[in-house]
Amino acid sequence: MNNLYGYAYIGKKWEKLIVKVPKEIEFKIFINDNFFVSILATPDNLEHLLIGFLYSEGIIKKIENIEHYHIDIEQFVANVKLKTKKIKLPEKKVFTSGFGKGTMFRTDGKKISSDMVIKPEKIFLFIEEMYEKMCLYKTSGGVHGSALADKDKILIVSEDIGRHNTFDKISGEALLKNIDTKDKIILTTGRISSEMLLKASNMGIPIVCTLKVPTENSISMGKKLGITLIGQIKERNFVAFTYPERFGYKE
Repeated sequence: MNNLYGYAYIGKKWEKLIVKVPKEIEFKIFINDNFFVSILATPDNLEHLLIGFLYSEGIIKKIENIEHYHIDIEQFVANVKLKTKKIKLPEKKVFTSGFGKGTMFRTDGKKISSDMVIKPEKIFLFIEEMYEKMCLYKTSGGVHGSALADKDKILIVSEDIGRHNTFDKISGEALLKNIDTKDKIILTTGRISSEMLLKASNMGIPIVCTLKVPTENSISMGKKLGITLIGQIKERNFVAFTYPERFGYKE
């Protein structure tokens, strides 16, 4: 978090004041001494972001695939040594829909098969709890937040300037803490795009919730991957775009 000067127009007068704004850094990742990718991110929980991104992109299947890693928190550089030295890093890059020009390598997801059913009212409680635990947002705004929950409670909350990064941070923290993400729920403040739904599917998530509106591609992908996708959460209402039966809907 940085303190910068701003000029506020209050009561028809200008006032100079100190404003807290989120910090943005370029996080560089090297794998087996080869440059892999740069991620524009908020410089908190970089370990979670690193592990989650490697998992989301299929570089690792589990934390044990990593021999060791080191993160330079001053230069924002991560060096990762994998147990498999001859791994071929993916060359195909897809620029994501975020304004930060995020990058993803995987374009396939896992089909979700889940009998999970949850009461709609739980979602509203989870949203309130997520906001309550979003420290950066309460301090300055300017960040996205996401949360992982089971049927009863919030398990992980992540914040970042990048919507996609919040999903990777959840994935990474879950791997490091040995939290099974299968049959869990993800909630997010940001718009859901197709690449975010891919990250959710790779975590085995059957329900994804956004306060905003999902894209057309993410809705189509939700149908294909078996993911319940809800949006427009506001004032105890929401819209289910796919598989509403997981919230008790019946024809």
